[in-house]
Amino acid sequence: MRPSSQSLTLLALVALLFALAACAQIKALPNLPANHPEELASGPVSCTECHEDQQKGTLKQYAAFNHSRSFITNHRFYAGSDDVLCATCHKVSFCADCHTNQTEIKPSVKNGSRPDRVMPHRGDYLTLHKIEGKLDPASCHRCHGRANNERCVVCHR
Repeated sequence: MRPSSQSLTLLALVALLFALAACAQIKALPNLPANHPEELASGPVSCTECHEDQQKGTLKQYAAFNHSRSFITNHRFYAGSDDVLCATCHKVSFCADCHTNQTEIKPSVKNGSRPDRVMPHRGDYLTLHKIEGKLDPASCHRCHGRANNERCVVCHR
């Protein structure tokens, strides 16, 4: 006995209503932060990307999080608009480790063996860095720190 097309249509409508009710319930959960990240650079976010238990709002272990390369490059936009979001996982010192350093942090130390690491300089950088360094020395200080001026002076008098 085959189900009629009316039965299948009715069943599909009931399933759709249940799905809509479930989605409405998830959006109404009170434990979501005021500025919840509805969308990252990589596209829409699924609740299960961050939350282990959606009903309770419990977050996954820190080791489970892995920001995309695009997010790492553009994280200033998220941090600038809502540092509370970053503070749910990161301590204030996490930002300071990279952004207020007085000494050089080599990419191999800063990024380790992360597959999403970004190499800060292009292949021809050694031949062109003096031009960029003169135009914008602060861009060098961001990673290499002001204490490295002695290293610059060796070649650049």
